Amino acid sequence: MKIRKTMFNDKEMNLFIYENKKDEYFVVAIPVIEWSTTYTYDDFGEKLLEKLIDSLKVKLTDEDAIALAHRINQWTREM
Repeated sequence: MKIRKTMFNDKEMNLFIYENKKDEYFVVAIPVIEWSTTYTYDDFGEKLLEKLIDSLKVKLTDEDAIALAHRINQWTREM
């Protein structure tokens, strides 16, 4: 599991990323905003970004959701 720190609204948040290489999926969670999601290695590109943004919009502003979705996408590709 990887833990990334990110800033939103002048608060530092921990973002937890778990990768299951055997079953080829990720679990991403941000406990402070009570948000989590899962996706497989087959999800990528614009489809994945749209899924992340739509899910994050429930908890964050549109602008913050877009920025965080891009960060999550980048961090999971690095793994």
